[in-house]
Amino acid sequence: MKVIKWLFVNRSIRTKIVWSSVITSLVPMLVLSYLFYESSTKSLERTMYRSTSQNAQYVAGYLNQYFRDLSSSALQVYGFPRVMNLMEHGRNMNDEDFFALGESLKNYYALVSNKNKDTVIKVMIFGKDNKLKDFWSRAASYDSIPFNESIPHYEDMLDLPFQNSLSFSYRDSSFKQDFFVFAITIYDPFYHSKIGTLVFYIQVKELAKVIEANNQSPNVIVLRNSRGETFYHTSDKYDGIVPSFDMPDAKLKKKPKEIRFEQRQDLLVSTSYLDNGNSTLTIIYPNEELARHRNNTLLIAIGALVFAVVCISLLSLFAQQYLTRPIKRLGQAMKKVRNGNFHVTLSQPYRYRDDISELTRSFNFMTEKIRELIEQRYQMQLRNKEAQLLALQMQINPHFLYNTLQTIGGKAVLIGDYEIPEMCRSLGDLFRYSFYEGNTESTIRQELAHVGNYLYIQQFRFEESLRMEFDVPESLMEVSTIRFVMQPIIENAVIHALGGPDDAQLLIRVRAETDEGTIVLSVSDNGPGIAPTKLAELRSDMEKKSMEVFSGVSIGLKNVHERIRLAYGDSYGLELDSKLGEGTVIRIRIPCRKRGESHV
Repeated sequence: MKVIKWLFVNRSIRTKIVWSSVITSLVPMLVLSYLFYESSTKSLERTMYRSTSQNAQYVAGYLNQYFRDLSSSALQVYGFPRVMNLMEHGRNMNDEDFFALGESLKNYYALVSNKNKDTVIKVMIFGKDNKLKDFWSRAASYDSIPFNESIPHYEDMLDLPFQNSLSFSYRDSSFKQDFFVFAITIYDPFYHSKIGTLVFYIQVKELAKVIEANNQSPNVIVLRNSRGETFYHTSDKYDGIVPSFDMPDAKLKKKPKEIRFEQRQDLLVSTSYLDNGNSTLTIIYPNEELARHRNNTLLIAIGALVFAVVCISLLSLFAQQYLTRPIKRLGQAMKKVRNGNFHVTLSQPYRYRDDISELTRSFNFMTEKIRELIEQRYQMQLRNKEAQLLALQMQINPHFLYNTLQTIGGKAVLIGDYEIPEMCRSLGDLFRYSFYEGNTESTIRQELAHVGNYLYIQQFRFEESLRMEFDVPESLMEVSTIRFVMQPIIENAVIHALGGPDDAQLLIRVRAETDEGTIVLSVSDNGPGIAPTKLAELRSDMEKKSMEVFSGVSIGLKNVHERIRLAYGDSYGLELDSKLGEGTVIRIRIPCRKRGESHV
């Protein structure tokens, strides 16, 4: 409920329409995205299950055939009666068939080697009494393979149950090789009495060749014997999930293959029972393709959802813009008028004749009339003030003032004080410039002279705390400007930057340069600067035409800015820049023209 209030309460019509469209479309899009993701994932899982089942059946069949060859090689001994007699009764050195027995053993060993493609390196024949009766090695070096306690299952592999075999692997420390051992006990087929045991030795690397020839990375193959021991694996990465079969039971024999998913469907595990090897084959298929497909499907679903929401939002915005946009624009314009900006005008094609269009045209007419009235009042107040200044100037006789100042200076010279005459001269020049009865146009040279007289008088008050630098090219000295544009700015710097608690020296620099047909006079100081909020307020206030132009101080920054714009246009005036602790820069932008030229 709080979310609904946050989305809709105190929101604009535009926002409410957009949120309504998005929310009503989001729920069905989420359901469709979920169904798409689930169906796509399940489809791929079924495909991979079928593919994995076929592969597992093929690999299990191949390895079962491999163990069938080993098992049948051992069971071929039933076709060699002399070898069977050797296992059951031992060797008789006086036997007239001694040489025939040797020939039978030779033939049997050749049969085992050929049937298993020369992978068997040693065959050991144990008798009924578990004693070695004979052996064969592919190479003489293998004759010394030990058969003692160092071999796993040393004792129990010679007494295996009927129709059972045992497969295991171990590392021989003397040969430093890994051997695979296949043992099977031979019984009388009718009475099930033990006759002897056959033990085959194969190098693990040969077994690996057989297995790896039918495996594809990253699939992992694990072989376990009837004791639940792993006698071969291509990797031990997934040993924790390989099923443990202490002894293959009847259920597994009836269902020789089982396939299941593990680890949140990321692994496909196939377990098969190898009847001829009395062991289990486990193949682990990392579903990298399924994981990639699941991630891609999720990204597609999320992307489609986001795309649909964005499209719906944009269409909603586009559909309701003809209703809400004019109202919003009108509200923003009224807010600007309320803040004192009466130059706001809303564009509206005249072919529209709806209620909002009529309201917009009425608003434009109202702001235009208010702007005209304000400008008329502004012009009237400015002219009245100039008339008041001229009338004030006429009330004072300049010649009487100049003569009085010269008299004071002369008296000071008679008593030996030469600073007072200079002060009188500077003050007289100030009055002469202020009471000049000609037009209001002046030059940069005259403005700088007026500023110099003002600063000369101020230096008697502040002494070394005030310093002035001028950097104005001679070529710009005769550029025309209205009077009293620089002295009010420097006066502000002196008032606000001097006399602070740090008593630092105030340095005021005046520079002049041209900028694309415009003269830029910059007055900078190293004072304390202006706070950002105050600076923004001053900039905003200067851009507004006040209803009372000369309220308060008669001559100030705002007055200078408005007089320049009144004389030259809105592209000229003052620009303020300041940083706390670094000082203030005020740029005066005026057109570049000589005195007497008209401004275009």
